[in-house]
Amino acid sequence: MNIKDDRKSFFAYARSKSKSNVRVGALEDNQGQLFSNAGEKAEILNEFSSVFTKEEAEDIPVPDTCFSGNCSDRLGDIQVDAASIAVKLRNLRPDKAPGDDNISPRLIKPLSAEISVPVAIVFRKSLDTGCVPRDWRTAVISPLFKKRRRSQPDNYRPVSLTSQIVKVVEAILRDEIVQNLE
Repeated sequence: MNIKDDRKSFFAYARSKSKSNVRVGALEDNQGQLFSNAGEKAEILNEFSSVFTKEEAEDIPVPDTCFSGNCSDRLGDIQVDAASIAVKLRNLRPDKAPGDDNISPRLIKPLSAEISVPVAIVFRKSLDTGCVPRDWRTAVISPLFKKRRRSQPDNYRPVSLTSQIVKVVEAILRDEIVQNLE
């Protein structure tokens, strides 16, 4: 009855009535051997990390300075405002998955006014110290089937489920950077 407000529950119900299996089944390794144990499948899918570039910390290039404006035009600091955080928290989509912290947007949205001040304090502290909380840096990597044979690990792509609060913080950072660039 609340399909427009609660799409996730609708699709969960529809999946429960479906006879198809949406879980990752047995997977083949490079030699064609099938593995059905959860740990073995996780190891095979762990090859997702190969899609990322690994760079040596010593070889990071130093960018050329190309800023030609006044010092007053530089983005010196990000304004952390609990009210803007509350607005972004209220606008979270409730049908999105929680991240590694297991905090659902269904919980965050109604509590947006109460949690916006603590989030603003942690965000400000993070900007001041240059340290990002561990929960804000971790994600749950979930395999998403693309096409063809389900037994081939290459037919899955990784999806990172990050914290909803981090998404809000990132949106505030993005907005400030874009506003400064404009």
